[in-house]
Amino acid sequence: MKLEKRNTFSNDIIFIDGLWGTGKSLLGPIVSGMAGVEKVKVESLYEYVSWLFHLKKIDLDGALWMLRTYADCSQYHNVIGRETNLRWSDDTGLKNSHDKLKIIFRLFLGEGDSKVAEINKENLAFCAMSHMLMLSPDLLSLAYGSRVKIIEVVRHPLYMVNHFASYLERFESPREFTMSFYVNDIKVPWFVKGWEKEYLTANLTERAVLCITRTYPWLLKNIEKVKNLGLQVLDLSFEEIVFNTDATLNKLKSFTDRDHSRRIKSILNRQSLPRESISDGKGHAGYGWKKDRRPESEMYSDLVELVQKNCSPSVFRELNKTIKLYNNRYPSKLAEFV
Repeated sequence: MKLEKRNTFSNDIIFIDGLWGTGKSLLGPIVSGMAGVEKVKVESLYEYVSWLFHLKKIDLDGALWMLRTYADCSQYHNVIGRETNLRWSDDTGLKNSHDKLKIIFRLFLGEGDSKVAEINKENLAFCAMSHMLMLSPDLLSLAYGSRVKIIEVVRHPLYMVNHFASYLERFESPREFTMSFYVNDIKVPWFVKGWEKEYLTANLTERAVLCITRTYPWLLKNIEKVKNLGLQVLDLSFEEIVFNTDATLNKLKSFTDRDHSRRIKSILNRQSLPRESISDGKGHAGYGWKKDRRPESEMYSDLVELVQKNCSPSVFRELNKTIKLYNNRYPSKLAEFV
């Protein structure tokens, strides 16, 4: 018996994806503020199903049914006001919505097939923030076809090390939900499969660096692969978003074929965009971020010194190789500090 979901919605599905610590949350309010785009949601199911399929732990028909059904169900819940996020401090909560009244009014309006017709007729885009979907993107095209648009946020590898280290430091926490397996009773992220021994013998900083250097070539290869297969992907560097915000806005408008909100200036102000320095804005303090207005070259040097002090020469060389790869593909003023 083959599972199928044939009568799907026809609206756009937009994913804001990236590795840990790439700054995806900067784009959430900007994209979900565009014409006809719903408030961004953080829903892990899409990445879980994609990872399971990549690891050959789930059948194709079951995976496709889950992705197609869940996206349509989640979008339907959006337009009838179900599952509205009222947590005040969340990036995706009501506080940070550009159109609070519309979201509140939906709580008191109707439901039913007329809402599905509204979604399709007006092409109300579903918007989700995901982690590492591009490491296992094969299902997305099969599940959604031309409906799906992926905005892949990348970031200079050096500036991701502290975030990765902070995340891995509490990887054993019961509220940590990344797919994983155990080697010698040590919890290991799913993407470490194939180099587990190196991971287990590395210290915390080395683990963070190796996770970045081993996933980046994989990620960049997949971006090109899915583009060549016709999947709609826009890769944006965090540095471009921060330093060249207007260019980013133009790319987003062209990619989504949607206009920006008339409130775009206030949205950018809340995100502290554009910036003179990378750390002169908002960030997740729980992952080691601190506001810092020092010259960028000084911050860069401090990061290099910190990583070099806590890594073996071979791991540090691997990081430098990845930085060179990144700078060649996503040039920015950070490349001047190498």
